[in-house]
Amino acid sequence: MGKVVVIVEDSESIASSLGIALETILGVKTVVTPDPRAALNLFRSPDSCISAVVTDLHLPFLNGFELIHEIRTLTRYQNLPAIMITADEHAALADGSGPDSPNAIFRKPFSPKEVCRVLEHLLQQEVVP
Repeated sequence: MGKVVVIVEDSESIASSLGIALETILGVKTVVTPDPRAALNLFRSPDSCISAVVTDLHLPFLNGFELIHEIRTLTRYQNLPAIMITADEHAALADGSGPDSPNAIFRKPFSPKEVCRVLEHLLQQEVVP
């Protein structure tokens, strides 16, 4: 089974461009949702097999840090590769060491190709489902 990446982004154009880039460049399947609660339900599903998450920082209901934290409290996703995208310049100051810290942060505007490059590297390093 191929790798699956969940994209949590409330901007339809950004989600679409990321999805196309990830599918075309990396050959992964993407699942896109604007709702972090729906994303959490995907991860909590007993038969889920998700390889990574790419999330916006500013989302309705949960922010990106909270979403990553909630995902990583699930035993099988403790080491899940996570990338955050944001227009907030202060988010890049996160130290990257806590359970809610992403592996990489990209400021908008960003290059989908660069996100693919970093995600490919993370997927090669991590033991993921």
